Amino acid sequence: MTPPALTRRRALLGSAAALLGPWPSRIVFADDGSVVSATRPGTGPILLNGNENPYGPSPAARRAILDSMGAAPRYAEESIEVLRRQIALHEGVDPAQVLVGSGSGELLRMAGLLAARTLAGGELVAARPTYEELPEFAERLGLTVRWVDVDAEHRHDLDAFLRAITSRTSLVYVCNPNNPTGTTVATDQLAAFVRAVPGPVTVVVDEAYVDFTDVPGRSTAVGLLREAPNLVVLRTFSKLHGLAGLRVGYGIAPASLATRLGALSLVWPNSTGIAAATASLNDRGFLQATRTAIVDDRTRVQGALDRLGRPRADSKGNFVFFDTGRPVAEFQECMLAQGLRVGRRFAGYDTWSRVTIGVRDEVDRFLAALPGALKA
Repeated sequence: MTPPALTRRRALLGSAAALLGPWPSRIVFADDGSVVSATRPGTGPILLNGNENPYGPSPAARRAILDSMGAAPRYAEESIEVLRRQIALHEGVDPAQVLVGSGSGELLRMAGLLAARTLAGGELVAARPTYEELPEFAERLGLTVRWVDVDAEHRHDLDAFLRAITSRTSLVYVCNPNNPTGTTVATDQLAAFVRAVPGPVTVVVDEAYVDFTDVPGRSTAVGLLREAPNLVVLRTFSKLHGLAGLRVGYGIAPASLATRLGALSLVWPNSTGIAAATASLNDRGFLQATRTAIVDDRTRVQGALDRLGRPRADSKGNFVFFDTGRPVAEFQECMLAQGLRVGRRFAGYDTWSRVTIGVRDEVDRFLAALPGALKA
């Protein structure tokens, strides 16, 4: 049989089927957008090492991705403004306080640039371990990173942070929940800390994983913006929203600080990512269902580790950080032999591994392989 000609219409319909189909797992959606079930095709290693959301974008975001092809020849200026207003409404702030960037990574680098411009040869205070993009970029800009070890519970030691601040400090970075430990600091403790930081020092609170927090009294720092002219709160569409590859994030700050940061924008966000983020922001049913699925499986993983007697951090992200009892590289090799790719070594945690929460059958595979991969 002669194959049908590949017309433009056929190509677009093929794209639509791909976008609205499994991505990358076999996911069954209910009419309200909630996840009924999710399984993964058995090809290649299961990726539990990147803190990605395996459920992918919501149905609304997938449709928006397809529809955005018509806007591809145009710059995204107008759609960025639409998203900015939607975020402001969602967060209860003025649009002038909102910055949209190519992932929160760009916004972290903008904060580093602002710190370097404010005080040449200044200092950044950050936890060890933490998400490394800002500290590493700051060092390349000539800032000195003053590392502060996490406390015995693997949380930010905010009292030690305050002691580490000097007259040369221009930037403080708090990742909350922290990556890779997943731990959080209570909102009232964070508020007291922000009030105590000297006014000229910018405080960046990175909330990439805040949507997965399920403990009363540990929530967003956005409410602190009314009293903290030096505070920046960062969010991303890469985690709960499942849009890591489309690179969209946002920051919220007092309007004057937002203006200063905005002047240091590095790149122009892409129209497809903006369209997907706007649709996803309003697809609350799917987001809640995805969050519930991930938090439930995080609880399963932490419970299994407790039964096996393995030390762990109290994670509130979409991952779990725990002591394998052996060098991380050995644990990685054992897991990879079982078709599972897990996290790398972090400074000061030679035997600890971070594992991302996958879809249900991926978590089942991990839990089945875990006892044999741990050192007895």
